[in-house]
Amino acid sequence: MSNGTGVPLEPGGSDTSAGSGRSGPLGHVRVLDFSALVQGPIATQILGDLGADIVKIERPDGEWSRHWGIADGHTHGQTDSFLAFNRNKRSVTADLKDPGTRDRILELSSEFDVVVENFRPGVMARLGLGYEDFVKHNPGIIFVSSSGYGQSGPYLKRPGQDLLIQAISGMLFLAGREDDPPTASGIGIADQYTGLHIVIGILAAIAHRQVTGRGQRVELNLFSCAIAAQQQELTYYLNHGEIPARPEENHGSIWATAPFGIYATSDGYLAIAMTPCPIVGQALDMPDLARYDTNALMLEYRKQIYLAIAERLTGDTTEHWIGALLAYDVWCAPVQTYDQLLEDPQALHNEMFWEVPIGDGTETFRTVASPFVFSETPVAIHRGVPEVGQHTAEVFGSEQSSERDGDT
Repeated sequence: MSNGTGVPLEPGGSDTSAGSGRSGPLGHVRVLDFSALVQGPIATQILGDLGADIVKIERPDGEWSRHWGIADGHTHGQTDSFLAFNRNKRSVTADLKDPGTRDRILELSSEFDVVVENFRPGVMARLGLGYEDFVKHNPGIIFVSSSGYGQSGPYLKRPGQDLLIQAISGMLFLAGREDDPPTASGIGIADQYTGLHIVIGILAAIAHRQVTGRGQRVELNLFSCAIAAQQQELTYYLNHGEIPARPEENHGSIWATAPFGIYATSDGYLAIAMTPCPIVGQALDMPDLARYDTNALMLEYRKQIYLAIAERLTGDTTEHWIGALLAYDVWCAPVQTYDQLLEDPQALHNEMFWEVPIGDGTETFRTVASPFVFSETPVAIHRGVPEVGQHTAEVFGSEQSSERDGDT
């Protein structure tokens, strides 16, 4: 069965019940998901794409990103931000301050493998839903906490948000040109990189439990992951005590030698990555580039090389120059808009855009596909994006109170 976009859609994929089978390498894994916004939801969505049963616990009016999203975008009444990170999940609404609800969650935890939460440190414990509370009911539980800065330390009470983490981690001075202000990434890089680490942490803990029978607590935070994302850059700095100045030209990197950079053509832009200048000179019929035949020379004369290539490339189209450069195996690519990406033949071949059901499946939205390819356990849309509380009765066995939990 397919949803018309090439992606497999399991029976009942628009609104499956708890009893439906799940394919995928993690079809045996069940997750209680207390997370909101990006870092936690993207992690549990990845697990859901891989077949895990994700039960999303939301406050009665829905988690935060149901009410706020990028550019205030909405599709079929849902924020695009919520839709982006919450497919393949069931939604349960719960007043986490209610003792009966808390006890029911702990009782059900014996049926689950993993708990994921990204509240501020200490909130889950104050609610009676901390790691020690779950362990009493399920000694093998894997309890994952992700926060802004960690579960302890001087920044414990600070707000952790992607832009703030990019700022404090030092990475804003790595992008942009000489006179630009500190420049943020165009995507939530700290959130999404941390989300990947959440998935890795869960898989590692599951592997450990399979061998030892023991669960454990796993902790991650945006700040540490943003620092870890700068492996090359901080390794250089830690051993040399400085970083290169941001260049005046549009090199796209403070680190790389010529001809690395982004160049204007007669009708757009293209990017050239690490390729020896003599080879680029052959491709562009610029024999003078042959003199820059060492890394040291390509770094020392980076500005002159960039300006010479930039002048040459304005004389023809992006398509023309991409063909000329690829003929000499120069590492290059066109700088594409989103319109061009949606028509890119490789993106289409990789089936990188899905149409996903919302709620009961009456409506659908377009989104980015899972990038995983498995020969035996393919990814699939097991469920769409749930309406708030859509599966409360199914999971809890009865409707819960609808009082909003102020700590969420």
